[in-house]
Amino acid sequence: TFFLSAFLLSIPVWFGFNTSSDALSEALFWKEMTKNPTILQAQLIQSRLLEQVREERPSLKSEVMFPEIQAAGALSLFLDTEGNTKVLFEKGGEQRLPIASLTKLMTALVAVKHYDPLQQITITSSAVAEEESLGQLRVGDVFPVQDLLYPLLMESSNDAAAALAEVVGRRVFVDLMNLEAQELGLSNTYFFNPTGLDPNDPQGPVNYSTGKDIAMLASYTIQTYPRIFDILVIPQQDLLHKGTFHHTMKSTNELLSFEGWPTPIVGGKTGWTPLAKGCLVLVLKGPKGQGYIVNVVLGAEDRFSQMKTLASWVYDSFTW
Repeated sequence: TFFLSAFLLSIPVWFGFNTSSDALSEALFWKEMTKNPTILQAQLIQSRLLEQVREERPSLKSEVMFPEIQAAGALSLFLDTEGNTKVLFEKGGEQRLPIASLTKLMTALVAVKHYDPLQQITITSSAVAEEESLGQLRVGDVFPVQDLLYPLLMESSNDAAAALAEVVGRRVFVDLMNLEAQELGLSNTYFFNPTGLDPNDPQGPVNYSTGKDIAMLASYTIQTYPRIFDILVIPQQDLLHKGTFHHTMKSTNELLSFEGWPTPIVGGKTGWTPLAKGCLVLVLKGPKGQGYIVNVVLGAEDRFSQMKTLASWVYDSFTW
């Protein structure tokens, strides 16, 4: 009992001694630093350099060979958790190019932003008459806006894009798309239709953008309307019409089934026309949970293989 009491009574004394000792050591350290400004300056410089390195990451590794991306334009962008961006790779990133069905990223954004998700839309004969290879919508079908987003984004349905535009009128809807592009600062982007189809007249206007603008559009969408990318990551899903099976939708993005990615896929959108050739946006989660990697390929003969090359190079060539 005597020894236990003595031990318990000594704890505050030793704790106070240790605390005082730590405080004294720190005081002596800073006193010494003030006597040696050179050491103090070196400490501050080192601290600033370490902070700068953290801010500049991801940083390109030394002696890295840049990839040969066979596309008219390509860009990879790092989007951190605070919304800051950094270009990791660029090839013709500011060159205006036709974007085919990457257009539907903006079509979906305008619909989500301006329409009631439960608003009912009737599929018209003019919507079904839109040039289409995968469309399975029928005249007279009625879907809420939120359901039409699935064929629009997964199947890249031109019928769905036309039906969404008809709600306010095709011209007004396209004006809203261009207004949204202006507000987002996409200065090299312009839309002439809600689908991305090439014009019937070879000399006619086309929807165009750049790798940089498309990456910024995707970045904004992920942060502000993530539901769009929730759809763009689904490989297959049934579409219901008034509670009954309508048809099975399959994503046009074959990379959703590729298992070689170093981090999970957030979503992706495809595009192809004879004029635009292969276009693709693919967003992956950043390493160590650090934001997103937004990758864009425009004007490629094989968009999927070129995207694999670009995305793999980015992960291997930077220090995260």
